[in-house]
Amino acid sequence: MRPDTPMKTIAEYVFGRSTQKNHVEIHAAMVMSNHLHIILTDLKGRRSDFMRDAMSSIARARNKDLERSDHFWDGRQYCDTILLDRDAEERKLLYTWLNPVVADLVERADQWPGFKIMPRDWGKPMRVPKPDVFFGRRSPEYVEFIPQPPPGYSHMSLEEVKAHFEDLLKKAEDALIAAREREKRPIGSVDAILAIDPFSRPSTPSPAGKLSPRFASKNPDTLIAAIARERAFRSEYARQRERWLKGQKRVVFPCGTVWLRYNAPITCQDLDPTEAGLACTM
Repeated sequence: MRPDTPMKTIAEYVFGRSTQKNHVEIHAAMVMSNHLHIILTDLKGRRSDFMRDAMSSIARARNKDLERSDHFWDGRQYCDTILLDRDAEERKLLYTWLNPVVADLVERADQWPGFKIMPRDWGKPMRVPKPDVFFGRRSPEYVEFIPQPPPGYSHMSLEEVKAHFEDLLKKAEDALIAAREREKRPIGSVDAILAIDPFSRPSTPSPAGKLSPRFASKNPDTLIAAIARERAFRSEYARQRERWLKGQKRVVFPCGTVWLRYNAPITCQDLDPTEAGLACTM
């Protein structure tokens, strides 16, 4: 996924189209050369469909662009982490934007040439033309979507939220720049990044990856409560599913049931902010 113009256009188009189709709001994105990070709000319980559509389209379009075939992504399932509070949101947003800075590829996040969604993009319509490769006549000539700020900041205006996160990002970048200068580490260049052979690979294997946590929060009480709610949801879901499979009547699944609700004529409980299974409310 070398961040050249074709790859950037493919990512923009694919994420825009999948966002519209699957009812998600993207708050941040950073498509690196061999992985990507996205922070989003799942409005309709469709993030698995969003990821399936986006990752499949990226793989097929980029393979076509590079005139290659075979697997594009590795075989592992994607990992998602639920951000339970504003502190977790801010930390993960900064982590996403700072990926190329931490890797000493660029000095500032906005210098990364690949597809990204930054605070400055919030509230602004992104109108993306269809790439020249892969997408046929049935694909729309343009897709349009509007990146949004994360939840939890309704007490602030859009411009205030943007300024808040731009300030956080600049302070984090300044700290990384100072550390790099102290350690005399070289910084990459955009020209060098774009000159990399997209078929190249590292000479040494990457270290084994760590499991992504299900929830993110530094507050132990918040974490414990979220884990307890999910366990209670899974227990109630399993109990109702067993009754449903036995053909019992008046089976009501807990709110938060997603796949079965889309694919079978079942009944779910109404939304209840205190119900087990809702990881957090904002």
